[in-house]
Amino acid sequence: MTVLHTTGLFRTGLDAHRRGDPATAAKLYAEVLARDPDHAPAHFLVAMIERSARRLDSALAHIRAAVRIAPQTASYRQGLAEILLADGQIEEADGAFRAAALCDPALDAAWAWLAGRREQLGDLVGAECLARRRRALSDPRSAATAHAEIMARLGDVETAWPLGDRAARTDGPYDPIADLKAGLMLPPIPVDRDQILEARQRLSDALDRAADSGLRLEDPASQVGRVPFYLAFHGLDDRTLAERFNDVLRAATPAFQAPRPDTPRPPGRMRVGVFSTFLNNHTVLRYTEGLIRAMAARPDLETVAIPTTAIPTAARRHLEHLGAAVAPVSRHYPQAAAEIRGMHLDVLVFADMGMEPLSLALAHSHLAPRRIVLSGHPVTTGIRGLDGYVTSAMLEPADYAAHYTEPLIDAPFWPLDYSRTGPGPHFLPVSDSDPSAPVLLCVQSLFKIHPDMDGAFREILARVPGAELHFVGMRAGMEPVTERFRTRLSAAGIDVDDRVRFLPRMSLLEYLGRLRSADVVLDSWFFSGGDSSLSALAAGVPIVTREGAFYRGRQTAALMREIGIPDTIAGTGEAYIDLAVSLATDRALTADLRRRVESGAGRLFGRLDGADELIDRIVGPT
Repeated sequence: MTVLHTTGLFRTGLDAHRRGDPATAAKLYAEVLARDPDHAPAHFLVAMIERSARRLDSALAHIRAAVRIAPQTASYRQGLAEILLADGQIEEADGAFRAAALCDPALDAAWAWLAGRREQLGDLVGAECLARRRRALSDPRSAATAHAEIMARLGDVETAWPLGDRAARTDGPYDPIADLKAGLMLPPIPVDRDQILEARQRLSDALDRAADSGLRLEDPASQVGRVPFYLAFHGLDDRTLAERFNDVLRAATPAFQAPRPDTPRPPGRMRVGVFSTFLNNHTVLRYTEGLIRAMAARPDLETVAIPTTAIPTAARRHLEHLGAAVAPVSRHYPQAAAEIRGMHLDVLVFADMGMEPLSLALAHSHLAPRRIVLSGHPVTTGIRGLDGYVTSAMLEPADYAAHYTEPLIDAPFWPLDYSRTGPGPHFLPVSDSDPSAPVLLCVQSLFKIHPDMDGAFREILARVPGAELHFVGMRAGMEPVTERFRTRLSAAGIDVDDRVRFLPRMSLLEYLGRLRSADVVLDSWFFSGGDSSLSALAAGVPIVTREGAFYRGRQTAALMREIGIPDTIAGTGEAYIDLAVSLATDRALTADLRRRVESGAGRLFGRLDGADELIDRIVGPT
């Protein structure tokens, strides 16, 4: 047999690789490397084969060898970054992508990752700069769509909408994925109600086009990569749009159409998994940990908390302290689905749904015989076929079943066994304002504050001379969102420079101290405070709230009723204004309300009303 020289061996291996025969290719590449240990292309291709087989240690060894031999080859640097990502080494991958972009400034994949990573970290300003540079260097349609998505998240839909529409429907053949992404570009700070209606119509039209396009998806969590999160803050019924969005995804995704598991359950304890990407220092965990603790205490249940692999060590230890086993899964849908399926759960509980795309994709995927959703994001999922949504009549209007796609499971009290925030009402107030100037504090995220509230703020300030209106600004990297909110208030006739302050993000103790020092705490309309309202009440501070038409707009009102103080619940905008003015100007009234809140707030914490009955309904018949 003729002995092939190294180049011939490599070409033969490459032919096998292209034919879809990686085993033969790997053997031939190994022969090449035996003859020439510094053959960088062979190292690179072996790394790709090993990565596909999930032999990541071997893949990393070979790709590092390729980079060492040919450090200026951008594709090797990119390969290193992608394998590091697969191995969960995020920071190292970020550095490898940076190096790849330096080697080849036109390498689109590197710029896409770098911009996406900044966005993931919450630095939207940095992400927008990188996305703009990506478009300037390569300008594929995907780069334009990604840039438009970031611009929309920063609030500039006036720029984002036409840019996204051109990428989807004008600059080449129709792209249904780009069109869906453009439809999902909802403004975080809508300028007025008309822009809200326009944004909803854009999403509706994009769903119509995508449904008629023959769209096919393998991994919607990454391919679409968004959910219509901001719909919930519009003060309207979202059920129809949520159902249509999920119907489009389900029809397009073969993995969503697989039947639910019918494997007979083995004898022994039922396995209940609780999934969320927010099982860390987040409101979702604070709302869920009481239920996890109660389920973990049940001898008939094996409770598994399922965060993603990005969970910090301290958060993992906290979940273990609740009594649950902890089984982190990948942040990538196909792998996460396989990992959860391998847990052989009887019940899969989603702590929240609607804030990010991974949980939504997993909920569609029939990963357990029974799938339940908690109200970590209190709006219907729109997913047909789920087994239950946990709500509570205390939080709902009379006709609430009509707002949900899912069958409902009523909790007697929610949130279950909630832990009181901070050291109670006796910590020191924190204020750097003029003591004679009443402080009206709204701690809700700015995207929760509907434009219909702007006129109420103007009227309250007009009727309380010298008062200051305080908000908490968006985090670093999202300053343009705060600026757009500031501009909207100014357009409503409010003297923002003289009467409004935007507080920076702060520690928990400072946050509680500022709540304690405020003369009036103002709730947001249509999507009220939840965890923030519990914190205010724990601090002994009454809240002026306007009761909404949906669960998400009734949380604070329910809490105030539960402690026997309906006095600050308004049914209209005018009543809300009157209540805020009364509390800001009548110190005796405010002092009395504070005493009553301090006396009654304890009823909201550590409650286990009907816990076992609720858990029985969640896990279903045994």
